[in-house]
Amino acid sequence: MNKPKAIKAKTPKGVSLIENLLVMSLMSVVFTVSIITLAFLMRVEMKGTTRIHETLNLQNISHQFREDAGSAQNAVVIPQDNNTSSELQLDMGMEASIVYSGNKEGTLIRRLKKQSDKIIAQNEFRIPVESLQFEIEKTNQRLLVSMIFRTEPEETHNNQTVKKPSRTFKVESLIDQKHLFHKRSETVKSN
Repeated sequence: MNKPKAIKAKTPKGVSLIENLLVMSLMSVVFTVSIITLAFLMRVEMKGTTRIHETLNLQNISHQFREDAGSAQNAVVIPQDNNTSSELQLDMGMEASIVYSGNKEGTLIRRLKKQSDKIIAQNEFRIPVESLQFEIEKTNQRLLVSMIFRTEPEETHNNQTVKKPSRTFKVESLIDQKHLFHKRSETVKSN
C-alpha cells in the first residue's frame, strides 16, 4: 500500500512588504544623518579655507606694504569723502608711485603701481574691511607710515544682541628704509 505523502507547507522564500518598508525607512534615516553630517563638514571646511585665505592675504599685504614703504622716497595720505577710509600714495621716484586704497564695498584692499599716471600693475588683497586708514608720523627725522584696518567679524550670531568684536590690524614701516641701509654702508666704507 501506498502511503499518502504528507504535504509540507512551503515556507516563503522572499521578504514581506512590512520587512521591505522597515529596511527602507532605516536606510532613509541613515542617509538623512549622513547628508546632515556631510553638509556640516563641508561648511566647516569652507570656513577653514576662508580663514586660511584671509590669513595668507594678511601676511601678503603686510609684507608688500612694508617692502613698498621701505623702498619709497616719500608718502602722502589722501583723505576720502567718508571718515572710514583714506588712500596712501608712495612716491617711488622717477615718476613712479604706488597707491593703496580700499573699495567702496569693503571687500578688498587694492595696490596700484603707476608710472607717469598710467597703471602698470594692480594687486587686490581680498580682506573684508570695515575701515581703512593710513597715518604718517615723523619720528627721529624719519617718516613712519601706518596702515590701520579693521576687519568685519567672522560670522554673525543667531542672537542679534550678541555682536562679535571686529579685529584691528596695524602695519608700520619707515619710509626710505632700503636707502637708509645703503647710506649707512657707504659711511662705514668711507671711514
